[in-house]
Amino acid sequence: MNISKAIASSVGNGIADDALKDADNGIWLQTLPIATQSAWQRRFYCIRWVDRLAEQDLIVQPGGKQFPAFYQAWKRLRRQGKLTADSQHWQVLQVLAADWFQASPALHQAEIAAWDEYLAAIADYHRSPLIIDRLEDYEVMLDRLAGSCFQLLPDLPAHQRAIARQFGWVDQFYNNLRDLYEDAQQGVCYFPTEILTEFGLTRQAILDFSCLHHPGYQPLMRFWVEDYLPRLRHHHLALTQTEDLQPAWQQLTTWFSHRYRRIERVMRECEYDFVVFAQQYWPAVERDLSAQRS
Repeated sequence: MNISKAIASSVGNGIADDALKDADNGIWLQTLPIATQSAWQRRFYCIRWVDRLAEQDLIVQPGGKQFPAFYQAWKRLRRQGKLTADSQHWQVLQVLAADWFQASPALHQAEIAAWDEYLAAIADYHRSPLIIDRLEDYEVMLDRLAGSCFQLLPDLPAHQRAIARQFGWVDQFYNNLRDLYEDAQQGVCYFPTEILTEFGLTRQAILDFSCLHHPGYQPLMRFWVEDYLPRLRHHHLALTQTEDLQPAWQQLTTWFSHRYRRIERVMRECEYDFVVFAQQYWPAVERDLSAQRS
């Protein structure tokens, strides 16, 4: 099973391409039955595809209108319960219509609401410039983007939805940490302004990499990884301690926890230099994935 091909990964323009990220996110699926793999692949495909569509409008073709058109087509599907003729060309909507609307839509109201929230968050946070003022605003973003995203995933009973949402916060934080270099290249900085100001830094210093030579940068990163992250992780990793998780979620939380330790380890080895980190981290991922496949 090639997760990157299954969810139509695209090759990015940075050091890390989407295919490698998606393989790292989904290699744990190879341990599961084919039917389970298929359900998760479909959901990953929808999540990643719509995120890339919004990125294309923002970065590849600034001012593009593809995501708003898709968003309106989704609203029509939700309102009418079926695809209209002018929406048939959206493959993602075909998948969602088959999964959520054709059989028993009443059974999928939680996923439908989460998808609504996820699309609204993408619309709000895929904009330029993205400026996050306060740490509280950053946490709202974690919840809206990743919290809703994790509630979209299969095999999630109702009583575990809240803690799965919280796990998403941690996952989004680690992804932001991993992608500092790639995001800066694309003009994106997720550090809240109030945190940057506290350490004498600016958003522009992150984007042009001059932060790496600023005396406040190392203290910023130590706060971010060694102080704030443990607090975030402590409050939002209840999912890993849940005894009745479905097998897919057991595998997900085990592998994702491994990924998080890898990100932290390489970041510390690079002394928080996110440019050097990007050069060293992705070869480490490739070695890790090769070992898992052998």
